Amino acid sequence: GNQLCDECWETWFRHHKRRTLLWCCGVAFLLELSINAGVLATFQPLAVRKFGWGGGHIATVNFLSAGASILVSLGSAHARLPEWKQAFAATALYLGAVLLGTWPPLVEWRLLVALIVGLKAQVLFMAPFTAIFSQMIGGQRVSNALATMLCLAPLVGAATGTAIAPLCLRHADSAIMPVAALPAAVACGVLLVVWARAGGHGGRTANPLARQDS
Repeated sequence: GNQLCDECWETWFRHHKRRTLLWCCGVAFLLELSINAGVLATFQPLAVRKFGWGGGHIATVNFLSAGASILVSLGSAHARLPEWKQAFAATALYLGAVLLGTWPPLVEWRLLVALIVGLKAQVLFMAPFTAIFSQMIGGQRVSNALATMLCLAPLVGAATGTAIAPLCLRHADSAIMPVAALPAAVACGVLLVVWARAGGHGGRTANPLARQDS
């Protein structure tokens, strides 16, 4: 059935909804915080200051990256990966990109690869992650407020990461800068724990609200 009894609503669903919203927003926030602080907001200053890039180089990279994003989107849609598998793959790309872009010594090709991989991780992550959230809450119970909070989480993370980026720049090419990957590592751990508790399968998320308690 589609209806919950009053007791289930009061004692279980509200807590389930709160926990699900909390960990989903936390994962999205941490991933964007990490990739922006370590790679996206620091790429251009490092490329210009350390490697002598000009506007033409950066414009070319942005153009190629935009084209690659289209290919990645089409490829992921064609592959039709299960939501958990695509979310895990994208999360691993987030973490790998930050480590590539921050690990000393800074190398030009690693910085470039980190930027491209990080942008592709953003393309791959949010669609399956939103589907996972919807399945765990129950599609008919995802309100506009819940969806808005989930969408705001990565934006707040990106803004926070951008604000922290000047601090990362001061420690560029040092052993301190890879600390920017820590939030992404925490997000990977949270996602793994939730996946294991959800049944440890890579297919569609089991919806605990699919039946009505008697």
